Amino acid sequence: MKKTGIIALIISVISLCFSGVCILMLLQKPPLPEPSKTTESSAQSSVSEKSADETTKQYVMYVGTNDKDTYKPEHTNEEAKKIVDEICLKYFEGYTLQDAIGSWTDEKKNITHEYTLVCYFDGADSETVHKAADEIIKALNQNTVLIEQDEIKTEYYSGK
Repeated sequence: MKKTGIIALIISVISLCFSGVCILMLLQKPPLPEPSKTTESSAQSSVSEKSADETTKQYVMYVGTNDKDTYKPEHTNEEAKKIVDEICLKYFEGYTLQDAIGSWTDEKKNITHEYTLVCYFDGADSETVHKAADEIIKALNQNTVLIEQDEIKTEYYSGK
């Protein structure tokens, strides 16, 4: 009986050692893979087809909403936003529309504050921006809208 007890004890110790080694192996973090050309190219594929170094034109249009004749809003903010949004949808595949407050001084030195919509158009062309502006000016009875043009770098990033 002593022999089987010793053998059982030895097997138990070996089993505990083996379990300990397995647990230690599981707790260790696997080494990070070396960067390779395959890894770099797959990371690059998550960036838009356009190179991140490519520049494009961005137009920003500032649209006041006070009527040019009455100097007062003739539409609610929501109505004005809906009008501008519907016009932009006709001319652009994508754009950003933001709320702002604009202020200006007229020829009689009257200061006016008005609800303003700021529209961002990336990669658009001048002719299309002006067509949209013409329609917005008419729809909201404006004298003018302010249009800025900038060269920007864009990247449509979709993650890793």
